[in-house]
Amino acid sequence: MERPQRNHWKRAIEEESTSILLNNTFSTLNSREAWQLQVKPIGSKWVDKTTHNLGVSIWDNERLVIKGYEQTDFGETYAAFGKLTPFWYLVSLIGRYGWNMHHLDGVTTCLNPEIDDDDIYITLPEGQPEGPNAPNIIVGLRKALDRLEQAPLLWHDDINAFLLWLGVTQSLADPNLYLPNDGILILLYVDGICMSYPEAPSKAAIEVKAKLLEKYKFTNLGPARQFLGIEIHRDDIGTRISLGQKAYITTILRGFGTEHTHGVSTPMHPNLKLGLAKDRGEKEFDDITEYQAVMGSLMYAAVATWPDISHAVAALSRYNSWPSTSHMTAAKRVLQYLRFTANFRLHFTGNGISIGIGIGIGIGIGIDIDIGNSLVGYSYPDLANDSMDRKSQ
Repeated sequence: MERPQRNHWKRAIEEESTSILLNNTFSTLNSREAWQLQVKPIGSKWVDKTTHNLGVSIWDNERLVIKGYEQTDFGETYAAFGKLTPFWYLVSLIGRYGWNMHHLDGVTTCLNPEIDDDDIYITLPEGQPEGPNAPNIIVGLRKALDRLEQAPLLWHDDINAFLLWLGVTQSLADPNLYLPNDGILILLYVDGICMSYPEAPSKAAIEVKAKLLEKYKFTNLGPARQFLGIEIHRDDIGTRISLGQKAYITTILRGFGTEHTHGVSTPMHPNLKLGLAKDRGEKEFDDITEYQAVMGSLMYAAVATWPDISHAVAALSRYNSWPSTSHMTAAKRVLQYLRFTANFRLHFTGNGISIGIGIGIGIGIGIDIDIGNSLVGYSYPDLANDSMDRKSQ
């Protein structure tokens, strides 16, 4: 280690190694057992993880991860992941009723579940143990490590069983949303937990949080300021909440070299006509990875906090497999639009939430939660057969 952060990294590695040993993650092998192994051990390495809260680094730690791409023999790996829809639902409740919202971030969550395979062996990273001529140490895995193919499934099964033991009910709509236990709503996303609750059951929420912190190694981040890369802003009285992604947008602009370009006021030129490269006399890109990376980054912004770029992202995504210069230019325009609107946020207030979606010039859909949680549909032309207000309710 020759970087300025070497002392910090070394200390973080020592702390993580202690946590792994105390958790009884490995079973040691003697030289004869290692020599007689019938399976090839999987490599491992250290990875630095920094947790940010509104752009401020508040937690640094090193994680021992295995080189999962070397793993060839494994069974079921699928694990349910949380959706953004229940997150928006929680945010709307918080904005409407002034609920609390707290965030727990996992540190060594994947170290908790025991693995169901006795034939998984790994070699410890280079430099473990220290010394220029130190041999590669082979150990057997008793508990999962990050990037083990079946680790997400094992972790989800483990924490799901614990949450059900606490008395919460798993939602049928989303297996990562846990419905009220004394008024507490819990949203799980991999190793992050978002807890929402009104003032009345705050004592019960503190007890649930304490049990989670006792069972697992979470970082208690307190009131949620950022979740899944989405910044959460609240006013002093807690009845107004807004969501933004300025830090995320800044990161992707820098990553694609567009942080200094001028902004534009629309995500797509109104007269733009997209088509295949061969129909436009253009040559398709030989390397399509950059275009796909741009589209993937834009897609997360579209589904999280920028619904107004959804049409542009959907139209450009049709050419993910055969993009050309015109498609990349259009994609970069969407990035310019995000630069222009980087400070914009979605607002949820205690007076209700209004969401409008317009398609072309003919159809509109309105959702107004102020009028008894009812759905109201509006039609610009006289499709509702009502010449007075052209509204169907």
